[in-house]
Amino acid sequence: MISTFVSHILDLVAAAGPWVYVIVAVAAIAEGAAFVGLVFPAETTLIVAGAATATGHLKLSILIPIAILGAIIGDSTGYEIGRILGPRLRTSKPGRRVSEEHWNKAEEFLHKHGPWAVFLGRFVAVMRALVPAIAGTMRMKYGRFLLGNALGAAIWAPAALIIGRIASDNLAKVEKIISRMGYSFFALLILVVTFLIIRRRRKHAKERQQSTDQNE
Repeated sequence: MISTFVSHILDLVAAAGPWVYVIVAVAAIAEGAAFVGLVFPAETTLIVAGAATATGHLKLSILIPIAILGAIIGDSTGYEIGRILGPRLRTSKPGRRVSEEHWNKAEEFLHKHGPWAVFLGRFVAVMRALVPAIAGTMRMKYGRFLLGNALGAAIWAPAALIIGRIASDNLAKVEKIISRMGYSFFALLILVVTFLIIRRRRKHAKERQQSTDQNE
């Protein structure tokens, strides 16, 4: 049944032709700009598009930059919406459709990790949809936001497309893998970042101690 479903999907992709590139861009943009990721994660679109490259209907070399740029634009749009609306974002019509639990988790995540949350949030669907706008409401410096945004997009988009390409015969299984990878990758990054911060602080403390000893 899965193979039949995949076959139908790929037939639709073939019929759409170059418009699939537009669809991929729109999906990547909409997810960060309009909370679409809470309902329909863009990974689904990227996985299908990646699978279609195995049939020769699409080119991975074109899809990757389109998806990366779309993700960056989408998150930047979400950031700007949050910056303009401020606290009103949460009580706006789209904002009221998001559960209090999701809002609270995303805000806590951003408060805890700062600019790193923009990068790490790219790999968790709920965070990816809300963090950009919340970063805007918090007036995070755009340069710092853009750095995390671009780095996350540069890893997330190619990964989803390439996994779709490799396992094009079983999209349902791949979507489950991608979801699990998101949380696993997120947890791994937290550990790595924590280790680097502790290491840097210890290094600075050691340098200060050595400087103090020399002065004495």
